[in-house]
Amino acid sequence: MDISIIIRTLNEAKWLPDLLQAVRQQELRGLSCETVLVDSGSTDGTLEIAASFGCKIVKIEKSKFT
Repeated sequence: MDISIIIRTLNEAKWLPDLLQAVRQQELRGLSCETVLVDSGSTDGTLEIAASFGCKIVKIEKSKFT
């Protein structure tokens, strides 16, 4: 993987589709890219949105989210 984009989330369903669409539209000039979503307990559909965009999802405890 040439580029990894890390996005931290907690209930970001309102904004996440626009963000992930913008990431998808970036010109990478032949580079490979992965999007990693680090989530600390979303309950608003954030994880489902991330999965629909093909993000790698990493879950962490809310207490470790700073």
